[in-house]
Amino acid sequence: MAYTLDRMWRAEDEALLSRLEDERILERLWSFVHPAYPPPHARAAGLVALMARAESGRAARAHAEDGELEPLTRLIERAPLDELEPELLHHLALYLARVADATCDASPDAASDARLRSLAAWLALTRQRAYLYDLAQAVAGAHLSPFELGRAVDDAALDIVDALGRDAEQGARGRTNRARSAWRTLARVPEACRAAGLDVHDARAEPPGRTEEVARRVMARAESKRSLALESALAPIAEAMADASARGSLSGDALRILRPATTLWSWTEYDEAVERFVIDQVSDAAWELYRDNRWDDLRALIAPIHPLVDNLCKRIAEHHEPMGYLASCAHMLVFRAETATTLGDQIAFAERALSVCPSHRNAQIVLCSYLCRSALHTMDRSAFFVGDKNVAEVEAVLARAEALNASSKSLEEAKRRLVAFKRRAHRRQT
Repeated sequence: MAYTLDRMWRAEDEALLSRLEDERILERLWSFVHPAYPPPHARAAGLVALMARAESGRAARAHAEDGELEPLTRLIERAPLDELEPELLHHLALYLARVADATCDASPDAASDARLRSLAAWLALTRQRAYLYDLAQAVAGAHLSPFELGRAVDDAALDIVDALGRDAEQGARGRTNRARSAWRTLARVPEACRAAGLDVHDARAEPPGRTEEVARRVMARAESKRSLALESALAPIAEAMADASARGSLSGDALRILRPATTLWSWTEYDEAVERFVIDQVSDAAWELYRDNRWDDLRALIAPIHPLVDNLCKRIAEHHEPMGYLASCAHMLVFRAETATTLGDQIAFAERALSVCPSHRNAQIVLCSYLCRSALHTMDRSAFFVGDKNVAEVEAVLARAEALNASSKSLEEAKRRLVAFKRRAHRRQT
């Protein structure tokens, strides 16, 4: 019996062909982006099929069939999550997690982008809830109550955050790329919440709604995991500093011991906790060198941490922080002033110390001394050309110095010199 082509070609044949084409597109896509890493399971081709349900996805799939993969890649990386159906969000979350695994060693920043979007897709599913609830019910059956199922849905994104936390903590000491990728993603969790349509500002409201509570818990968990990873990385440095202090070699060993902390600061993308840790740890060694007038050693110790101190000072100025690290930052700036090589720099750093902590007594004392020295230099330079302008300049500088430290011996000497300086000015005028 003869069969026509239409009778021979069945609907299931069409479906099989379409699926095989999707699998081929997925293989091309993966080879295009991640050729050195094993491709995901063929089931991941469902991502291509689900993308093609939308008009933009159909066009991207057609381009991919012709070998042009950029449109499909762009959709995967940038399509607004609130426009995607739940099943596609699920595929996207799993696919991007695979992408992150493939790229984290070679490109931790790209892996972080993939992880962040994967997390955002999970959060979007959590926000919609129905799809994940049905999926959890199908898996758990009657083993979980409706309340437990709902809790499992709300905790889905927390499992992703916990996995990121493990990666960050396990690799933080060795500064691995996988750990850096995880760390960076944890720091960007509020960004993932916003991409998923969760309002991170409403998450602070009382009482929060369900989705706001999800955002709050996810962000809190991410911050907790970051703290644990940071503690893991900083613990050996703190232990080494404590050992050096016990041996009496702190001032000599501090520079070597703290060097990894400055590297960690860059690795964590300039985390404030590292800045505070370094300032806390360096303080005793710096004071020891300061009291012994070991200026070269003090200069060498604090030079590598100048950027950390400057950044923390900037944070304090922007956030109007109350007492706490104000004095510590001012201490560092006073040390910087005392090791500066020009009087102008010494005055500038001492002024900065007082701008950070106006009541810092040591900053007041050293700035008074610098101002008196500056006044003496002015009088020396103007010895043969004394005028009212020169006198007024010196008087203003000394008035500021007296307001800072009226009992200064340097101030007494400068005032005596000022009397003679004013006499010369008077004689020139007469």
